Amino acid sequence: MADIRVDNLRKTFGSLVAVDDISFSFPDSQVTCLLGPSGCGKTTLMRIIAGLEQPTAGDVYFGDRRVTHLAPSKREIGMVFQYPVVYRGISVYRNIELPLQSMKLSKAERTRRVED
Repeated sequence: MADIRVDNLRKTFGSLVAVDDISFSFPDSQVTCLLGPSGCGKTTLMRIIAGLEQPTAGDVYFGDRRVTHLAPSKREIGMVFQYPVVYRGISVYRNIELPLQSMKLSKAERTRRVED
């Protein structure tokens, strides 16, 4: 994997500024820790890097490759949530589909995303 770099990244949700014009890089082949209090934007930042959220402004790069508008599946990167929620007794497919259902996506779109 290459360096991960964010340039002038900003994310707003209405009037709430979750990430405010930040630029930095995670160096390749090094362990980097992202620390901060609850609500400071850590998860939003990681969701943007993974492609699960689109930034309001700014760009994300993997090495020299701009990945800001690539789908998560095209970024070849994963994210493990701090508190994963896996519902026992239902299939892996349904566990993946449930949050998509809450987004009011069509059955065809949910199927496409789960299969991706």
